[in-house]
Amino acid sequence: MKINTLFFLLALAFSMPTNAQITKNNWLVGGDVAFSYSKTKPESTVDSQSFTINLTPNVGYFFLDKLALGTRAEYTLSRYKSDSGTSKFDRFLISPFARYYLLNIDKMVNPFLESSYRFSLINENNSREFSAKGGVAIFLNNSVAFEASLIYFNSTSNNTYVGNHTLLLGFGIQVHLEKL
Repeated sequence: MKINTLFFLLALAFSMPTNAQITKNNWLVGGDVAFSYSKTKPESTVDSQSFTINLTPNVGYFFLDKLALGTRAEYTLSRYKSDSGTSKFDRFLISPFARYYLLNIDKMVNPFLESSYRFSLINENNSREFSAKGGVAIFLNNSVAFEASLIYFNSTSNNTYVGNHTLLLGFGIQVHLEKL
């Protein structure tokens, strides 16, 4: 019975109109917090655990219906602990992004795709970073959306031994401001 109710509510949410402000000449302001945690299995040769949190306020502009371009400031905090010691790192980045909403502008639940290229505010071994994000925006009204997303970060540098692939689970709020 619960699965039928959940299916009905999801179908209703995907079909309800809201007239969200994801149209040309509107603004997108908000941010999200994302995190990941990993721990090795007890039978592993190295006992380790890691934690990453990413805070990202953003601002964007809809140049076309459903397509926003913008920038975000990112703060990343990572902690790693293993048998050989601990390490931590904090970084500040600027990231231009492109976001595209997949469904019509009148949907209350609207999946989106986003991509960005991240620049460090402090030169960190000439790293190059790319992120891809996929998620769903749930519009609470025509201007405010709650978001849940999966975020993939790919980081490389000129040092062939330094690189990182990270998958984060993110939650955020976006405010879609109508053109003035």
